[in-house]
Amino acid sequence: MSHNEVRKGMSNAKFNEEQSGILFGEIFIISIGLGLYAQSWWIFGMILIGLIISLFIPVIAIPLMILLSIGWGIIGFGIGAIFGSTGASVVLGIIGLLAGLGVHFAALQWAKDIGE
Repeated sequence: MSHNEVRKGMSNAKFNEEQSGILFGEIFIISIGLGLYAQSWWIFGMILIGLIISLFIPVIAIPLMILLSIGWGIIGFGIGAIFGSTGASVVLGIIGLLAGLGVHFAALQWAKDIGE
């Protein structure tokens, strides 16, 4: 293994670790929101643990990452709607979706690396 390959691997691992903070923040916020909505600590805990466990089950993790990314696309679309422009809404929605996919799949890779 060459010096460059090790450097690239270390850089990629560090990037993936940084993105995991965003993913776990989203999971925590979703858990808090659903726990408050249901007014139940049990719901909060089950959602939090369930979403974290789901990161290690590829059949569930991949659709979850796509769903969370769609959420970022919707947020981008909403920001574009503030400007009153359909073009801005679509462009910002697509950017939000693509950025979300990048962040979520990098974080998922980090979770897989840690779980191995």
